[in-house]
Amino acid sequence: MTQQGHQPVGAAAQPRTSPDPVVLGREPDDAERARTLAAGRVNATLATLAREPAGTPFASVAPFGIDEEGRPVLCISEMAEHTQNLRQDLRCSLLISEVVDDGADPLAAGRVTLLGTAAVVSDTERDAARVIHLAGNPHASYYIDFGDFHLWRMNVESIRFVGGYGRMSWVSADAWRTARPDPITNDSAGAIDHLNADHADSLLLIAQVTGGRTDATSATALGLDRYGLDLLARGDRGAGRVRVPWPSECNNGSEIRAASVALVAAARAAAQ
Repeated sequence: MTQQGHQPVGAAAQPRTSPDPVVLGREPDDAERARTLAAGRVNATLATLAREPAGTPFASVAPFGIDEEGRPVLCISEMAEHTQNLRQDLRCSLLISEVVDDGADPLAAGRVTLLGTAAVVSDTERDAARVIHLAGNPHASYYIDFGDFHLWRMNVESIRFVGGYGRMSWVSADAWRTARPDPITNDSAGAIDHLNADHADSLLLIAQVTGGRTDATSATALGLDRYGLDLLARGDRGAGRVRVPWPSECNNGSEIRAASVALVAAARAAAQ
């Protein structure tokens, strides 16, 4: 079960009150959030169980690729300590974290820890696994075929997702396997910047009319995903989150633009 508490969103203004968030439509669940985070990263921290001192957690850098079922694919050398650990005990975990900017709070960043066991990829599956690993780590092309390197795949049995302060949950293996990364992640930052720079009045209208924050005097886009748009509305009742759904799911940048236009048009029509 997701544990949610108060999560600060920007420190530019201290509201007199914190109104309850307005959440309309569907949001990504934690399995989708976790898969989206993992899909955007190619480096992780691999934890294995050391041979000496026996059973002590041993952490190391681990570039990875990830297949459609959410199974990480590693390319590791037989000489590496973590490989020797896995040869003795296949249990491991993989920590995948968002990038933290200089000066930012690392605990506010998202991260996901995958727990399970790893095994060498079979000869019949090696070509497919090779493509998956190289997709995220093209630099591995010069050593991936060396005789002392092997492709290992992790069978994910349990997942711990932390989405920053106040959002954390255990995600089931089935939910992890079937969830799909958000397809518009790579377009979201540019779209948010554009909305805030050029369409502040439209965002305010959406917050007031669609979101019901009639007291709002300003609104800022905080984030967006395939399902909807997140705003921070500020007004007499204070600052609070307003989430509104797109008319239909978005899968690329052009669909974000069309959905944004449709949201504004609907808000204008409802305001008349």
